[in-house]
Parts: sequence; C-alpha cells; structure tokens
Amino acid sequence: MSIGTDKLASPGVLRMTLAFAVFVHHTTTFNLGLAAVLIFFVLSGYWVATMWTHTYSKTNGAYLTFLVSRFWRIVPVFALCSGIAWALLFWRGAAPEDVGGISRQIFSNIMILGYNSLPYQANVPGWSLDMELQFYLIAPLFIFLVARNLYVLVACMALSVMSQALGGATTVAPFLLFFGLGVAAASHKMIPSRALAYRSLYATLALLFLCGMIFVKDLALGETQGPVHAFGSTMNLLIAVLMTPWAIYTTQQKTGSTDRMVGDMSYIFYLLHWSVIRAMGTGEGDYAHRFLICSEALVVTLAASWLIWSIFDQPISKMRAAWVASRRSVRQPIMATAAA
Repeated sequence: MSIGTDKLASPGVLRMTLAFAVFVHHTTTFNLGLAAVLIFFVLSGYWVATMWTHTYSKTNGAYLTFLVSRFWRIVPVFALCSGIAWALLFWRGAAPEDVGGISRQIFSNIMILGYNSLPYQANVPGWSLDMELQFYLIAPLFIFLVARNLYVLVACMALSVMSQALGGATTVAPFLLFFGLGVAAASHKMIPSRALAYRSLYATLALLFLCGMIFVKDLALGETQGPVHAFGSTMNLLIAVLMTPWAIYTTQQKTGSTDRMVGDMSYIFYLLHWSVIRAMGTGEGDYAHRFLICSEALVVTLAASWLIWSIFDQPISKMRAAWVASRRSVRQPIMATAAA
C-alpha cells in the first residue's frame, strides 16, 4: 500500500492519544491503560519488523547494531524519568526504606531489564518498557519465524495462556501475541484498507461509549467495585484487538515534522506523567479540585515532555541515527558482481 494522506489517522497523534489514555487511567477510574499499552506493543512490533528489514539487517553486525540502537533509543529517556521519579519521592519524603536491593534498583532504573519484577517501582508505567526491551532481545528471530509462518501467532496465543507458568507478566510471554500482530502486518503486508480501518475505529468508539454507559450505571448504583466492571482486563483486551486495524492503518500515513515530534513526545509523556501526578496529588480532594489539579498536571507533563524532547531526546536521537547510518553495509548486488 502506498503512503496515504489521511490526516485523521496521524500516527504521532495516535501515540499521544494512547499515552493520554494511560494518564486518564492513572487519574480517574476509566481503566483503559492496559488497552493503550497493548496497542503500543502492536505498533512496536510493526515498526521494529519494518526497521529490521529495511535498515538494521543491512548493517555490519546487524544484531548488535539493532540492540545498541534500540537501547540507545529508549534507555536515556527512561533513566532520566527514573531519576526524576526518585528525586520527587525524596523531595516529598515518600521514598521507601526497603526497595529490595540498591544494586538491583539502580540497574533496572537505568537499563530497564527486570524493572517489572522489582519489589518497588518508583515509576509504575516503566513496566511496559521492560516488556519492550525483552522483545528487542528476541525480535530478529521472532520476525524471521513470523515472516515464514503466520501460525507462529497461534503459539504466541498459547504462550499468553500459559504465561503464569512462565513467570507471569515479569516476562514478555503474555504480550508476544500483540507484538506478533504488528510483526505479521509488516512481514506479510497485511495492511488494512481505509474502509476496514474506519470500521475498526468506529467499532472501538462504540464499545468505549457502551463501556462508559455501563460504568455510569455502575457508579450510580454504587457497583463499580463489583464483579461486572466496564473496564476490566477482558474488555481492555477486546478494545486493543478491535483497534489494531486502525493502529496499523496509521503507520501508512504521511507524517510531518510536527506529528513526528508529537509521536516522540508521547514516549516521554508516558514515562513522566506518573511522577507529576504523584507529586501534585491528583487523587486528593473533591471532584472539582481533582479535575483542576489533573488539568494542571496535564499541562505540566506536556510542557516538561516538550522540554526534554527538545534539549535531551532529539539530540540523542540524531546521534543514534548517524551511528546506525555509519554502520550500513556497502555491498554490491550479486548479479552486478557477476556481470562485472
């Protein structure tokens, strides 16, 4: 499919919308954070497979180049946001005395791996980056397998079902299916048509509206803590699956510098918002006060995300891109060599 110009399907805006859904998840009882993260995983699977095929596989020491580049892409911002989270905890006098081992905390708060299994997480949204990095470690092999046979996704589904026996959510096993959906879309050119993408979007919005109505009904009856909850894990899974065609469709749209900036900022916003809302106390007071504080927290997080993107993340990304470009293999096609 050729690159489209559907402005409603801007990929950067979608990523920021997903990050905002996690913000809403942490500041209200609209628990849509899991669905947003799963869609992030689908997008990650698509882009990692695309980049491996078109860029990393054509570099010297492809696997090493891939790992260094992906660590370089996500670790600096993660480490910075971890530092901010801990600084705010000490400033508020809320830092715990027992964190389950200082060396373990330092390693995972910088290098990410093992973060989701930490006994104490200063920046809760960081759990998904642990899954992301675990996926990177196996991505080239996983991409190869999915590209050869789509039935690998069935195995991923089985892994999700058996994940509790494989370490539960401390490993990437429960989420491989969603990474795999993105990889399959890239490897097999399974790009939704515009019609299918919009049906996906409308169906997702209709389901969200229905969930909202159920939630309002439960809230009015005082049943929001009961077994029937509009935004439970099953509903989050359904929302993520429904929205997957729309998410893949956005990857095919032409994007400008502003949209790319918004997309890059979404990663920073996702990691930073937890520290901001905790420091500002968004869960305290009556509804009117909480709405005001949440609005202020949103503005602060957006402004801080832009600042970090401008003076920290963007310069680092340019250096990383230049390094990857320097490792491109210069190889003459076999047929051209034979002809010469």
